[in-house]
Amino acid sequence: MPTLYLIVALLIAVLAVVFALQNSMLVTVSFFSWTITGSLSLVLLATLAIGVLIGLLVLSPALLKKTIKSSSQRKRIDTLENEVSQHKAKVAELQKPVPTLSTAETQQPSQSSKEDGNGE
Repeated sequence: MPTLYLIVALLIAVLAVVFALQNSMLVTVSFFSWTITGSLSLVLLATLAIGVLIGLLVLSPALLKKTIKSSSQRKRIDTLENEVSQHKAKVAELQKPVPTLSTAETQQPSQSSKEDGNGE
């Protein structure tokens, strides 16, 4: 994927150089009291750069909000995963077999109660 980005960046750079070479005539740009004279290609590239900056400024609040929401959701996911692991541990503990008394131990108390009843 990085190779694709490099190829696209080189292609754009070549197109920018060709554009600059073909549009080298001088133009004058006036904005309020400012007057700027430069080549057409530089003026157009500068306006493109300004447009990109304005676009980034417009998008930055939404990107910031998305980043904050994403981080809070990651924290919530971590909390829920910890809760799930705790519940799984509790379930595993509850599903362990209960130790049962051997038959000899269960018969002894019943025999002694019979003996107590017979001795009276």
